[in-house]
Amino acid sequence: MNEKEEREKALKRYFIPVDGKYYETTKEVYEVYYQMDRRERYLEERDLNKGVINFCDIDNEDYSAEEILSDKDTDIEEEVINSVLIKTVLEAMSLLSEEEKWLIQELFFCGKSERELTRNTGIPRKTINYRKEKALSKIRKFIKI
Repeated sequence: MNEKEEREKALKRYFIPVDGKYYETTKEVYEVYYQMDRRERYLEERDLNKGVINFCDIDNEDYSAEEILSDKDTDIEEEVINSVLIKTVLEAMSLLSEEEKWLIQELFFCGKSERELTRNTGIPRKTINYRKEKALSKIRKFIKI
């Protein structure tokens, strides 16, 4: 590489948006950020095309969990089973602490990953995983799976 290319490379700066502001970063972080951003947009587009509901995007409080999770093409037997299962899971969720409820909601209803929660909250991924397993264990004990 000649001197001119090295100077141009040294002058190249990379920025990523965080909370509406742009911060300078390294090329590696910049590339990974935009790869992850594109992956997230791809998954959202795929979900939209397949008709998958993102529970965090529902702003209307007129929907109940039963209405959201029910399938209109099922028979009455499946409806009853689903209703009982939903009721049981909701009862089990009421036994969890507020932190555990939040964690289960973020991971399973909002579709966030453990890594994404780690990035957003600063809580180590292993801690998030441990808390998730602990909450799921409480739910399993209540349901007796």
